[in-house]
Amino acid sequence: MTRIHRILIVLTLLPLLCLGFSACGKNEQKGGGSSGGGGKVDPYEGQGGYLFAHTGTGGNYYKLFYALSRDGITWTALKRGESPMTTYRGFPYITRDDNGTYWLIGTSSGSTPHFPIVWWSDDLITWRHKDLPASIMALPEGYENDTNSYGAMKIFYDSPSEQFIITWHAGESELSGNSWWESMRTFYILTKDFSTFTSAARLFNFTGTDASMAQIDASIHYSDGKYYAVIKDERWPASAPATGKTVRIAQSESLTGPWTNPGGSVTPSWREAPTLVQSPDGAYWYLYVEDYTVHRYELYRSTSITKGSVWEKVDAMTPPPGDNCRHGCVIRVDDATYCKLRDTYDK
Repeated sequence: MTRIHRILIVLTLLPLLCLGFSACGKNEQKGGGSSGGGGKVDPYEGQGGYLFAHTGTGGNYYKLFYALSRDGITWTALKRGESPMTTYRGFPYITRDDNGTYWLIGTSSGSTPHFPIVWWSDDLITWRHKDLPASIMALPEGYENDTNSYGAMKIFYDSPSEQFIITWHAGESELSGNSWWESMRTFYILTKDFSTFTSAARLFNFTGTDASMAQIDASIHYSDGKYYAVIKDERWPASAPATGKTVRIAQSESLTGPWTNPGGSVTPSWREAPTLVQSPDGAYWYLYVEDYTVHRYELYRSTSITKGSVWEKVDAMTPPPGDNCRHGCVIRVDDATYCKLRDTYDK
């Protein structure tokens, strides 16, 4: 065989050899999932995906767990369902600033009262942290924090104002049981540097029949010049038959309001811990909520955050298996981040 013949054979076979490798450098032809099975290549390969950061149940409550998905529908638990960061405690909610740094808020462990801890990372794998003084969570008179968890704190980076907003819920002092839960209101503080903070203040001042709306799990989102607050109406169905224990959405022209009264329910009752993100093609908004009667996440979708006539349930959603799937958030990640997470933890 001549040298020219050998070169032609290599050039002919090279494209075929390359087909077996994904953008992450691994052969990923698998059955099932969004590809429709049968060994077809995932149509979202090379386009990044989603990270689901969440906590668990029982002894895994407050711990951090990761799952990955290409399409936001079919999920795989990372690190075989073990925590990627055992020093974290809280209800994980991740935001990303304009420099590409990821931020996460949590609380200390050990004896109470706990204090807040802010975490940051460039790759969602290696995290650094800073302890924050409990005094930044001091509430207006008449309200009292649950210093065990500080009301499921969430953090959101607001690009227009280049600052972070930390939200949490707290109830009225000297109440307990259902009365305490129905007194819950959303509070917030602002910071640019995690050294100086505004004083805690009420975020929402709803009116009419919603003036008495108990609120928990409020997460803030920004899209097309408007802010959206996805909130659980914490009233019992007996107090608010149309919306009690459901997820609702308010909107505002400004980060701190004024906020409109929330719209009608976008989920059934007994749902909480909402997290909102766009679908891979941008055609839908994906709303993930926990059905806390069974400790399992569900997915709903709409073509618009507020204008969609119906939020429909996506029955094909398969969250991570087992009991480690409670209170969390879903964020979009680019392909390099997706691959690094998978290659680090999915071994």
